Amino acid sequence: MFAAKNNDDYISQITNIDDIGGIKGHCAIVVNEYDSATYLTYHEIDESNKIKDGKFIDISQAIKALAALNADPVEDESNWIDTDILYSSESQLIWYVPAQKRSIWFATSTSKFKVHAHTPAFILAMERNRRSLKVFCCKSKSRPTPETKLYNAPLMNIGLDGALCLGSAPLPSNLQSDSKQVRLACESALFESNFSHVNNQKTFKSKKNISSQAHIAFWQKLAKEDRAPKASELVLSTVSFKSLTKGK
Repeated sequence: MFAAKNNDDYISQITNIDDIGGIKGHCAIVVNEYDSATYLTYHEIDESNKIKDGKFIDISQAIKALAALNADPVEDESNWIDTDILYSSESQLIWYVPAQKRSIWFATSTSKFKVHAHTPAFILAMERNRRSLKVFCCKSKSRPTPETKLYNAPLMNIGLDGALCLGSAPLPSNLQSDSKQVRLACESALFESNFSHVNNQKTFKSKKNISSQAHIAFWQKLAKEDRAPKASELVLSTVSFKSLTKGK
């Protein structure tokens, strides 16, 4: 986004920032239309003056992002735009956790043990007022978009609608923030729990329903093969990204 020198200035067809005194873009707020709806996205601009991938923001966040361009230094980290966040509103926060290798803890009636395996990218959706968390996964190697396919999270304790059974794992007391601390606490409620049973029988694609025992055996197989589950081994969710942003 190029800042005009005053309200009467107009800059058009910029091909070389040197032509206008070396003005360089800092960020861009873009109005997007998708499926008859309008969304705002925030984008950083790189050193080559090219726009980078963005994140969904609402009007209040757009105002905050513009205010952060003030010449006075701002120390409050809430003014920073984290590109892991996919969608944020007064009622919801949706973000993604990149694919990585992690320990998954299981608790059966006779033992507690962990499996160290590659997990796919996860998409977490927090409903602030309901104090609930939904979890899905995706196989996109780039930042998820509204068109990204959602799959059932291949984890225990999660229903077909993505709802996580929290059990005794608490969510943070204040869910009105988009801060990294809040998101990490929500992730801990998921990944640091002891998975004990499948809440749906479609955690992995199979001709038969996946039992808790079959689920654990599949993760042990993935760990032995040192790989993440393939898209062909996952089950497409009945929840779309669009319905997720609407809290459905």
